[in-house]
Amino acid sequence: MGGVVLAAAAVLLAAVVAVAAAELVPVTDKDLESEASLWSLYQRWLSVYNGSLDLVEKPSRFDTFKENARHINEFNKREDEPYKLGLNQFSDLTEEEFDSGMYTGAMLPEDAGNVSLSSSTVDDDKLLASAAGKVPAKWDWRRHGAVTPVKNQRNCGSCWAFSMVGSVEGINAIKTGKLRTLSEQEVLDCSGAGTCKGGDPYRAFDHAISPGLALDQHGNPPYYPAYVAEKKKCRFNPRKPVVKINGKRMMRDTTEAQLLCRVYKQPVLVAIEANRAFSRYSKGVFTGPCGTRLNHAVLVVGYGTTANGVDYWIVKNSWGKGWGENGYIRMKRNVGTKAGLCGIYKTPMYPIKNK
Repeated sequence: MGGVVLAAAAVLLAAVVAVAAAELVPVTDKDLESEASLWSLYQRWLSVYNGSLDLVEKPSRFDTFKENARHINEFNKREDEPYKLGLNQFSDLTEEEFDSGMYTGAMLPEDAGNVSLSSSTVDDDKLLASAAGKVPAKWDWRRHGAVTPVKNQRNCGSCWAFSMVGSVEGINAIKTGKLRTLSEQEVLDCSGAGTCKGGDPYRAFDHAISPGLALDQHGNPPYYPAYVAEKKKCRFNPRKPVVKINGKRMMRDTTEAQLLCRVYKQPVLVAIEANRAFSRYSKGVFTGPCGTRLNHAVLVVGYGTTANGVDYWIVKNSWGKGWGENGYIRMKRNVGTKAGLCGIYKTPMYPIKNK
């Protein structure tokens, strides 16, 4: 693994690996004392998350915001929970609005199997469990130069593109020693795997196999237009540099040990249920409640254990750095269910790249 560590990784990630981001808009008992104090809190929140909201819409949004603020404040007083909630970009949305798929977007085919599209030799995931005792007690691909900065899908159900691109960025960095930021907009425009109403991340891997993924607007020079949170006409240019993979694999109904070993080898895309509790997450080790209605694709980039012995996954989300722990969530491992927390073990998938 030593060869995959980029020279600048330790310096680059000094701030990124900080456990929790400061709350952008904290909520306290004083904020909830009166309608006036709540309105003041709402104005502060608007200035950070949604300053352009029109006056006609503000009153109804304010009612929803008040309910969310009260719930968050009460939940955070509980000493029996290992995580905290916080105000974020979803705090004026109703449960129905969040569940619309605009901020999630994973759509998985019922017949997706545990198959590989590569002729290269691939580790048998069923044998990974036997190696569980040989992996480090903690691992974080951010510290080993295989994770790009947190991105934001915004109000577009394109998590399927962000998670797939993140997994390809990871394996490409591991195999080449160079971390490249790739284009979700290209995948949205050109892959045929989905739209802003949702998509299939497993199918999207086919676009990374051929014709490949272009560098995004952060490339030097830029090779594909910036992400705009809507599907546009495909502008892919095969004559410009692209990153390719050789195949893909889905670990259907995997186990804790198998996923642990695979994450030690590379960042892994997982589909989970992102519900209201998940959307309000701020910091700590998330324990739910959540089910297995898979609607959101995210990227597992590591794992660890807290000082008091709680095992967790390190999960990169695509809701911007202002959500969760600098854009990440720590999700509890070893929850005692076959599907894992929020269904995380049901359909993990990852790209295959030869040297």
